[in-house]
Amino acid sequence: MKLETLSFQEILKRTPDIFEAVTVLGERAIQIIGRRAAEQVVGEEVYPEDEYAIEELPEENDYEEEDKATVVAMEDFMEKRLEWRYTEKEGGDELDESGKTTSD
Repeated sequence: MKLETLSFQEILKRTPDIFEAVTVLGERAIQIIGRRAAEQVVGEEVYPEDEYAIEELPEENDYEEEDKATVVAMEDFMEKRLEWRYTEKEGGDELDESGKTTSD
């Protein structure tokens, strides 16, 4: 599936801040890439003596095309399968409306 153009209005229905949406989508894409890499490594056995051996190229039949991580992240976002929350900074400092920390 390829990514289709979305209007900002559709994205802003989910969150009022476009930068928040980009951050959430980016983090989700990183999670997907990490999971895929971990699955690939688990399936491979690595032996020290074979570390420098020439590996055979995978057969074309072994290749399975997957949707891009950004496409999957956007689908998750638009179908409301993602949840996120804000975490406090260390030390408990919070920002006020002017951007200054409340402990200043």
